[in-house]
Amino acid sequence: MSSPPASDIRVETLPTQPPLLETKLRPPRMHDGLVRRQRLVERLREGREQRLTLVCAPAGYGKTTLLAQWEAEDRERTPFVWLSLDEGDADPVRLWNQLVLGLHMVHAHVGASSLDAFRAGPRAISEVAIPLLVQELADAPPVVVVLEDWHTLRNRVCDESMQVFVEHAPESVQIVISSRSDPGLRLPRLRAHGQLAEVRAEQLRLSPPEAAELLQRADTSLESDDVERLTSRTEGWAAGLHLASLALREQPDPRAFVDAFSGDTRHVLDYLSRDVLDAVPAEMHAFLMRSSVLDRLSAPLCDWVLERSDSAAMLADIERANLFVVSLDDSRRLYRYHQLFAGVLRRELEEVDSGAVLSLHARASEWFEREGGTEAAIDHAIASRDVSRASDLVTAHSREYWASGRIATLSRWLDALTWPEARADPQLALVRGTVVGLTGHPAEALERWLEVAAAGGHDGTLANELQSVESGIALLRSLFLTQGLETAGEAATLAVRLEQAPSIWRRQALAARGQSLYLLGRSQEARASLEEARRLPDAPGQAPGAALVLAYLSFIELEDGHDAVAERLAREALTLLETRHLGDGPAAANPHLALGRAFGAGTDLHMAMAHLERAVELSAPLSPNYWHAHALLRLADARHRLRGGVEAGEVLEAARSELSALPDDGMLGRLLAETEEQLSGRPRREGFLGDELTESELRVLRLLADGRSLRQVAAELFLSPNTVKTHRRTIYRKLGANTREEALARAAELDLACTESPG
Repeated sequence: MSSPPASDIRVETLPTQPPLLETKLRPPRMHDGLVRRQRLVERLREGREQRLTLVCAPAGYGKTTLLAQWEAEDRERTPFVWLSLDEGDADPVRLWNQLVLGLHMVHAHVGASSLDAFRAGPRAISEVAIPLLVQELADAPPVVVVLEDWHTLRNRVCDESMQVFVEHAPESVQIVISSRSDPGLRLPRLRAHGQLAEVRAEQLRLSPPEAAELLQRADTSLESDDVERLTSRTEGWAAGLHLASLALREQPDPRAFVDAFSGDTRHVLDYLSRDVLDAVPAEMHAFLMRSSVLDRLSAPLCDWVLERSDSAAMLADIERANLFVVSLDDSRRLYRYHQLFAGVLRRELEEVDSGAVLSLHARASEWFEREGGTEAAIDHAIASRDVSRASDLVTAHSREYWASGRIATLSRWLDALTWPEARADPQLALVRGTVVGLTGHPAEALERWLEVAAAGGHDGTLANELQSVESGIALLRSLFLTQGLETAGEAATLAVRLEQAPSIWRRQALAARGQSLYLLGRSQEARASLEEARRLPDAPGQAPGAALVLAYLSFIELEDGHDAVAERLAREALTLLETRHLGDGPAAANPHLALGRAFGAGTDLHMAMAHLERAVELSAPLSPNYWHAHALLRLADARHRLRGGVEAGEVLEAARSELSALPDDGMLGRLLAETEEQLSGRPRREGFLGDELTESELRVLRLLADGRSLRQVAAELFLSPNTVKTHRRTIYRKLGANTREEALARAAELDLACTESPG
């Protein structure tokens, strides 16, 4: 299949202020007064023979300066893709989207196939998206990829996916990582195979001649022996030498200053706070402190946040004073402070005027929201500790983030909203519950957040299209089936009633009701909800919900004997997901299950097995859940029909164990009994009013026969009391009983091996 022309490539607009994103994709501007590190530039060039070049040293050793020098010298011969990383890039989807955008700017065909795949979730990044990116780069001219400040990410998926890229990138791509600490890649393996080029602190230390050049360029002169002593005291640390050069301008006795100067980090930071900032004019000092809450600075942003109108001139004065500020573009519109300097400024602001910190963050949030910088607006809202504003912003944008695979960014925000008011906010509780459900956490974790949402009240207007908190609770409970099928059906019905207007949320509610009705064994009722959901217009990012609808409609068509229609619907569901590079996530489990069942209804059991095994694999991370149990039962049947023997029995036992961990089993209980009969060859027991009891229900029944209370049964079986209540209700229904005594009497008639007879 041919790639679309470059002009047709849809590059996702990342939710970051556009000018700031632009600066993340270019190296900082070089100062004229920097020391040239030619020997190290040559060392970096030699790294083209290795898979990875690592520049690793603590703050202030000149990592960025060295890389920027190299880029300035070689950019005419080899294009560079430069990505300055920050904590927000710990979201692997954002990280790779930005990197692909940078590569696309250099080689226009890059991103044609891979860009959408990077939004399909962590697993798809390494298994689908990176192979596509590598293929796109295979025939591209050489390029250098620089990833600055990798230490800010602290995300295992980022490390793992970058390891895959390092191992498989074509030789034309030189990957360079700068970091304060070793990244979580397989460095020993790369080193042992001669595939790692390294520049570390010992190489980055300035020599006495280089230190002398730095001092000379800063209009500071020392005798050669003083230069050597100063270099020794700072151990060649560039930041310490730079600070010394600033201080020496005002020293009447340079030699005495060198004797007293200690170049360690603590001394440098103390000196910055005590001497350098004290010498700065008061107005500039206040500007430095108050603007330090910003990661990147522009005149309009500073004017708004600091409530002034001369920020452009002030930033220019700060740059001329060489006060640890870095210009990020040639037009001097954007700046950032050196990280060490920013840390000193922020600590001083906290000490001098801690009350101003929250209000400064609040104004920054307002500016970024107005300018379209969603992520910065939310980060500053959280830093301002404004729960209401942060909740509204996170809730309003949550759907676009989880729809585009940006779960890690949502999780980062939610993890930062930790104070009591934030943890009690009903809107945030719904978002937290959604993230918990999407990431496969236990149902109990989701239920805890739904309880928080309910306790927060159902009144007020939500910051998204949902009608109410009550609707959100019902929708999540029904979609993720957290309290069993009966409760899910009731919750879905409530959500459908509350979400009357045609919307993505009504579509979700209808899909959830169709799912629960089908699993309860009410297929034709399920069809009506699913068909209505299918008729509603598509919405961006809703392929998983649409695929779920198609898969359950396929199940129903199979039951009605329409095998060809069922196969077509299942294929349509899979195609929908695969074209959006979502075919390797949990959303594809039910479509594979549907297609496997369609093949199994014919004669192609080998194809049926392949799809059923894939359904089991894709639903396993969410275990225990109904999707996984359903897939296991169908796989056990297919294996028995194709191979018989032990393999089918092992899968059946896994399905039995899965169902025992769920609140109720609906039609899956009947399917389990039927599969057990097939595998054992025993006839179905006569005399039941409903389905036969599952193994989990029999265990509950035996403990009830022993006179245990519901709480005691729950403790012995490691179940929640609600789950035991659900089992008891199902047992009574199947045995046609209304009380424990009636159930035990009926069990005795059917010879169900209870430990005690009722008495």
